[in-house]
Amino acid sequence: MNRPGERIAAIDVGSNSVKLTVAEYDPGAGLVVIEEAEDRPRLGAGLARSGRLGDTEMRRAIESLARMREICRRHGVTRVAAVGTAALREAANGAEFVARVRELDIPLRMILPETEAALAYRSAAYHFPGSHRTLVADIGGGSLELIGAENGAVTLSHSLPLGAVKLTELELPLAELGERIRRELEPILPASEWRGSRVIGLGGTFVTLGSMMLARPGPSSRPLHGITVTTAEVHRLMSSLAALRPEQRRQVAGLHPQRADIIVAGSAVAAELLEAVDAADVRVSGFGLRDGLLLEMVGLE
Repeated sequence: MNRPGERIAAIDVGSNSVKLTVAEYDPGAGLVVIEEAEDRPRLGAGLARSGRLGDTEMRRAIESLARMREICRRHGVTRVAAVGTAALREAANGAEFVARVRELDIPLRMILPETEAALAYRSAAYHFPGSHRTLVADIGGGSLELIGAENGAVTLSHSLPLGAVKLTELELPLAELGERIRRELEPILPASEWRGSRVIGLGGTFVTLGSMMLARPGPSSRPLHGITVTTAEVHRLMSSLAALRPEQRRQVAGLHPQRADIIVAGSAVAAELLEAVDAADVRVSGFGLRDGLLLEMVGLE
């Protein structure tokens, strides 16, 4: 049962980052964010080659989670939901990592792709109500979750191996990368069915694209959540970033330095997806999987 003033937390353990949101539940205001934290231990680095989580990456992720546990304790959190996504699902030692995290008193669980997609859609539907046809895209480090809905009913749900970390490690030229992404998207996104859909983008790639747009020609006071990025702008950013060396990308306004090496691959996924459904633009969500978890914990639709 939800109690007024109860503090809860959601943790998302992804292929690239580990993220925490601490929130307070208020019957009138809903969820009020108390604190957020994020580290980028790159848990899924090298997974495609070895099939396992690396010792160094696991150690970094566990250190991040230990810090987040202390944040929860400091804020008097009474309930925690923690989930692991593509990296844990695919790694031969994913269950071993989950067991080590549970020793920290963090109830981490691996979730199936359909659960991950449902949580992403729950967040998007809550923050972007309405619209006849909506396509929600969540680009993570290890996978792309795609959820399509018509009049509020989900009719499409797919998890594709198109994560920004996974694609970056293929070291493909941009043209070949685009071809690979199109081959994955074409069978599940017939343009005749999804052309003109409202597209909502979740995850670090879309947030970064929005942040870079807001940062030009200088810092903006406009909120990131809900900002619209045109398909033409996505292509322009992708092409300009691809032409830069990684060290040059780290200097780009609005682009977090730790995302500089994977943003081109993530942008390519965003660009190909928008082209596949002939979308004019994408609306960026400032919320994502953790938000879906919190909404689930308090029973908000």
